[in-house]
Amino acid sequence: MTPEFSGIERRLDELNERLARLAPLQEKERTAFDEDPYLRDIVERNLEVAAQCCIDICNRIIVLEEAPKPQDYYEAIRRQGELGVLPPEFARSLAPLAGFRNILAHQYLRVDWDEVYTHLQRIDELNRFAQHIRQWLRRRSES
Repeated sequence: MTPEFSGIERRLDELNERLARLAPLQEKERTAFDEDPYLRDIVERNLEVAAQCCIDICNRIIVLEEAPKPQDYYEAIRRQGELGVLPPEFARSLAPLAGFRNILAHQYLRVDWDEVYTHLQRIDELNRFAQHIRQWLRRRSES
């Protein structure tokens, strides 16, 4: 692990841990999710941390690539498509994750549980994000 990539790799490890915790919960029926506040809490917190890991990784890559500083987290994710780290369409589709993270972190009184459950069912996108980041790390390590 090179020092310049260590923060990214640590966050990838944390992202993988959070996704591993969420994966078995995807199988839960929506009614179980609605009826169990502890299950909702587990999903909410792990999604929040997973989203933050993605955002932190994006911001670090922007620094390493010496790209212009983004205005917000949404732009940080979207910029990965411009930098060739993520496919552009995937970066655009993933960028709303930033707003979702902000709601979980700051507007916790207005959490939309439908949206949380939807994000739980789409954690494969975060796995795909991690795969693209690992590919970028390999390319950067080889150059």
